[in-house]
Amino acid sequence: MPRRIELSSAPPDPNGPSAFAVAFTGPYSVGVTLGLAVLVPALLVTIALRVRRKLRRPVSPLSDTVPVPPARPVFTPQPEPDAVFRLLFEHHPAPAWVFDEDSLRFVAVNDAVLRRYGYARDRFLTLKVRDVCPDEDADRLIGAPCGPLQWRHRISSGALIAIEVTSHRITSDGRLLRLVVASDAIDRRKAEGALKERDDLLHDVLTNVPCAVSWKDRASIYIGCNDQAARDHGLTVPGEVIGQTDYDLARVSEEAESVRASDLRVIESEEPLLDVEETRTLTDGTKATFLTNRVPLRDSAGRVVGVVGVAQNVTERKRLEDELRHSQKMEAVGRLAGGVAHDFNNLLTIVTGSVHLIRSLPPGDTSLGSYVDEIQGAVDRATALTRQLLAFSRKQPSRPEILDLNEIVTGLASLLRRLLGNRVTIHTDLATEPVRVRADRGHLEQILMNLAVNARDAMPNGGTVTIATAPDIANQFARLTVSDTGTGMSDEVKAKIFEPFFTTKEIGKGTGLGLATVHGIVQQAGGGIEVTSTLGTGTTFAIRLPWCSTPPPPPSGTLTPLAPLSARPGRSVLLVEDEERVRKLVRGTLEGWGYAVTEADRAEEALGLLAVSREFDLLVTDLVMPGMDGRELAARVRAERPGTAIVFISGYVPDLKRLDGFSDGVFLPKPFTPFDLLRCAERALRQRKAHDAHAHSAVPVPVPGSPVGAQEL
Repeated sequence: MPRRIELSSAPPDPNGPSAFAVAFTGPYSVGVTLGLAVLVPALLVTIALRVRRKLRRPVSPLSDTVPVPPARPVFTPQPEPDAVFRLLFEHHPAPAWVFDEDSLRFVAVNDAVLRRYGYARDRFLTLKVRDVCPDEDADRLIGAPCGPLQWRHRISSGALIAIEVTSHRITSDGRLLRLVVASDAIDRRKAEGALKERDDLLHDVLTNVPCAVSWKDRASIYIGCNDQAARDHGLTVPGEVIGQTDYDLARVSEEAESVRASDLRVIESEEPLLDVEETRTLTDGTKATFLTNRVPLRDSAGRVVGVVGVAQNVTERKRLEDELRHSQKMEAVGRLAGGVAHDFNNLLTIVTGSVHLIRSLPPGDTSLGSYVDEIQGAVDRATALTRQLLAFSRKQPSRPEILDLNEIVTGLASLLRRLLGNRVTIHTDLATEPVRVRADRGHLEQILMNLAVNARDAMPNGGTVTIATAPDIANQFARLTVSDTGTGMSDEVKAKIFEPFFTTKEIGKGTGLGLATVHGIVQQAGGGIEVTSTLGTGTTFAIRLPWCSTPPPPPSGTLTPLAPLSARPGRSVLLVEDEERVRKLVRGTLEGWGYAVTEADRAEEALGLLAVSREFDLLVTDLVMPGMDGRELAARVRAERPGTAIVFISGYVPDLKRLDGFSDGVFLPKPFTPFDLLRCAERALRQRKAHDAHAHSAVPVPVPGSPVGAQEL
């Protein structure tokens, strides 16, 4: 029968753990000391088992304990030592047992073993260690070290469980015993596996995330970072950052001070600091913008022990955002300019039409002619302004053709010399071979005019303007460069020069639309523009336009004069125009040449007239109207009256591609003269008569004598 283990309490060492002496119910010999950590309410108790050397006389289990120095008792009243040990052993949460090393029989077992293995206490105490070990593991029992060791045990159901044991040898009555404490290795392995999986996931995230992640202590000293953060600091591996500060890593001390201040703010406030833009100097010396987020780093108790920072390089995104804002601003102002131009062109149409009608009167008062000339001059200047507004808004109808930049510069040089004055010298540096582009001639001339005037204004004391052309065949671009020797401009001014209405000139000296117009035309042509400028040295505008390898078509010979206009009695016209005064002028012009005109102020009214009236030979309609627009109206008219010719008029055309399907129609932009209108009406009637349903869209052809030009669609 196994000996019963008893305990006797000893006063604790004030500088050590509470001590309990182990005694057996008979003579016993020297053993070893064992420490077991068990958790009892609010106290971590270390049990020290001390076995005394065998005495020469019988002793009482409770009287012959190990002598210890006097000390004040820990417990009042003093509990029974055997009860304390029994309580700690039996109720320890981990399975624990004592077995004889010779017989391998269990001599003591706690409640946790019975629960885990599924045995009653009496049954378990009849077992040997071999009974719970698989046969293949039994040989390991002999001389097994004290651990910790991994074992497999068989529980009462026959299932095998994985455990980890730590054992300690003790002796009693000449026999070797082992006190064993076990833990469930499955749970521990699961926990270790889950921890490793989480660590691997965290490592993969930190390695692959396109952000710099770092963590520091309360002194803002780095204790770790990911690969991206190491690269941003010019380091090879993340470990190099450990122990360093931003003062060690930053290339500009002011940047380090800013980062340190942000770290302290997070640590002291214990609150995150989110979405802060910071400028940092990279390893190559360039400036970059980072979007940073900082959060407190806390320990398991919730105390703030440092700061975690996440930084993303958003330099490219900022550049794209700035370009988008610039584009949106240009588009918004362009829409405004286009709308103003539309209304203004209505007025100009009335004025210029009235002027031409006055000129057709018999000669009378000679002073009338001078007034008419003044009106016509004002009309011409207003027309030029609306052209610029429409070109700026990218709504001006263009007529792209194959052009040689050398020829454009040469043809405009004499005009530019008169425009810039005697104090400015114009020098041209043209390529030896043609530099061909497909563009609108008027737009190219407008670019040169605007840049040349801008250069003149930058040289109040005179200077040199150099205009150069060069092919960049490798990159499929043609270069047009305008340079001056003027005052130059600062980076702040250079960043704003293409903004609409931005100007550095005095009030009344500039509209701020010149360079914005250049920018819009170049973009519309599919090119780009670069500016280099140095204060006191000068400025260079370098324009890149898509290269065109196709040579221009040969001259078509002498133009055939347009046949004189003749009256068209009997021709019926459906006129649709929402502006009453324009409608009145168009009707008067057409009726004066024999057309029978039926008018409507909106598309819906015109459809009603079409339903009750005879066929119309010609539809003259404004494109931009409230409700149904001119294009929709034309489609309805064609569906019901396929033989109807069409003339579209408007001062604002959002996109000529919207008129696809009307290849035989004619577009007449405002302002126009009565003669422009009559010529377009004749052309539309002629083209409709000879129209082939499968003909391709015609190339736009200007109306001779028109200040603006009409386009076949």
